[in-house]
Amino acid sequence: MDTDKQAKIKAYAREIAALLYEESDPEQLNTLAGIERVVRSHILEQVSPEIGLFLSKQQAAPNPDGNEPSPASSAHCP
Repeated sequence: MDTDKQAKIKAYAREIAALLYEESDPEQLNTLAGIERVVRSHILEQVSPEIGLFLSKQQAAPNPDGNEPSPASSAHCP
């Protein structure tokens, strides 16, 4: 990854962190365990679903080599 993209990711991550901090209960940020719980919760509820959408859009795009994904990596598996 080039340095411009790395800088963008870092800047966006800091903006996301500031927004999530504003939405955090200050009482939960008094201990390391509390901070870990809050961060984990925000990541799972707010950040990961958006990353998942990005990845699912990529998967929907045709594969340049023409190969289909295996059933084990397909979203249609039970």
